[in-house]
Amino acid sequence: MQNWSAEPWTAPLTVHHLADYSLFGHPLYQRPALDGRLHWASTETATDHAGHIEGALAAGERAARAVLAATARTSDAGIDVAATGG
Repeated sequence: MQNWSAEPWTAPLTVHHLADYSLFGHPLYQRPALDGRLHWASTETATDHAGHIEGALAAGERAARAVLAATARTSDAGIDVAATGG
């Protein structure tokens, strides 16, 4: 079995942690755009683990929950979501 953590090209000693960027996880990234039709989901929008795959996954889940919640609200408002292709 391959021990990838021991390989110099997959885990070199010179790897540094990503720098903290003040805009990672900014509250503006948590709000949908284009009248709620665009939900941001990327590692840069993550509030935890920004800049890493874990942040990207969390941001994707957050955006998916927001879309589902928005769809449910639209459906509850009397709009037939199925008829609109939603």
